[in-house]
Amino acid sequence: MAMVGAIPVPTKSDFDGRPRYDTQEIRRAIAFYAKRYRLDPALLRAVIKTESDFRPDAVSRKGAVGLMQLTPETAATLRVGDLHDPIQNIGGGAKQLRHLLNLYDGNLSLTLAAYNAGVHRVKGGRIPRIRETRHYVRKVLKNYERYRSRSPQATPPDHSAKSSPPPSAL
Repeated sequence: MAMVGAIPVPTKSDFDGRPRYDTQEIRRAIAFYAKRYRLDPALLRAVIKTESDFRPDAVSRKGAVGLMQLTPETAATLRVGDLHDPIQNIGGGAKQLRHLLNLYDGNLSLTLAAYNAGVHRVKGGRIPRIRETRHYVRKVLKNYERYRSRSPQATPPDHSAKSSPPPSAL
């Protein structure tokens, strides 16, 4: 993989001309954007696992695309040029998570609920009573705990999971 500045760029092409990304490239992108947006890499992995199961070509029935399942509207707001590009998709998702963490004062559960259901549905400091969203928050937090236990490292204080209820409380 080549680097432009400090951003990883794909160098391989498949027979159809689309860039290919291996797991090492995706790991590097996660590490890069986690550092850029002051996020725990384990959190990015947990969101990607929950959203797309690490499938860069994933598309939801609602039109969300890629590893972090960004909608075209969110991608436009975040200035993501190519939703199908895994590196750009990770960058956009990381930027959105940082924005939401700032908006919800580091509360990870509210951040994840807004990432899933939209900011307009997370009001009054409460997770909306949407079954899918509550399940999503529990699943991401469970995956987050798993990834953190595999590679324990200090979590930046501005998004510590301490401010979030345990998954069983959702």
